[in-house]
Amino acid sequence: MIEASMIEASIFGALLIIMLSVNFYHRNKLAKRRAAKRQRGINQLSQILELMQKMQRHRGLCANLQQNQSEQHRLSQEIDALWSPLLKSDYSGNPTRIRLQHINWQKISASPDNSFMPHCQLIEKLLHELTVIADTCSLTAQETNHDNQNLWHNVLKRPQFAESLGRLRALGNKAASLGQCPADVRVQLLYQLQNLESTQLDRCNTRQIVTLINNEILSPEKIQIEPRIYFDQLTLAIDEQLAITREHLNQLS
Repeated sequence: MIEASMIEASIFGALLIIMLSVNFYHRNKLAKRRAAKRQRGINQLSQILELMQKMQRHRGLCANLQQNQSEQHRLSQEIDALWSPLLKSDYSGNPTRIRLQHINWQKISASPDNSFMPHCQLIEKLLHELTVIADTCSLTAQETNHDNQNLWHNVLKRPQFAESLGRLRALGNKAASLGQCPADVRVQLLYQLQNLESTQLDRCNTRQIVTLINNEILSPEKIQIEPRIYFDQLTLAIDEQLAITREHLNQLS
């Protein structure tokens, strides 16, 4: 009787060990799968940020009516190459939408003149893709509110601030190339400045940008600042904001 009980206990113990081992295996497998999905999302967020950054620069170059076409053409080729990983089957955003935006980019690339609004519309779609990828790859499902807020502000909201800077760069670059600020450009500049000043983020250079645009683009009857100088100053501000976003992406890895 005692021997039978010992056998039953041994069998029960063995079954328990097997169950615990299987459970651990599946939990470990699931954790690895989640980590891989999370890393894929981080990589794709980084890819879209790089694509947006170059596309914003392309828009700014296209706005300069005196721009050398060689730089614009070189940048266009770089952008073409950046689309490739986003069109693969493992893309975590909206595959239909990203393919449509790729078609829209090809149209812009083929006819870049007067392409300010098509650029803006395409970049807006890419900004939305950042949120879709973050949700799909569970990056927004952080365990603490602090981490969640950090992600939204720096990985999702800060690129929108950089986009406002990008539009200001393109519009101001156009005015500087003309030597004056036309009424329609002035209206758009003032609107983008309002967007800029309403954004609540740390490590922003809003005051310096507003002062630059007011003093060099909006106030003078005859614009004196060289288009390249204006373009480069705004580029530094944009690159700084996207660098902060990349810092936070690296921390998520």
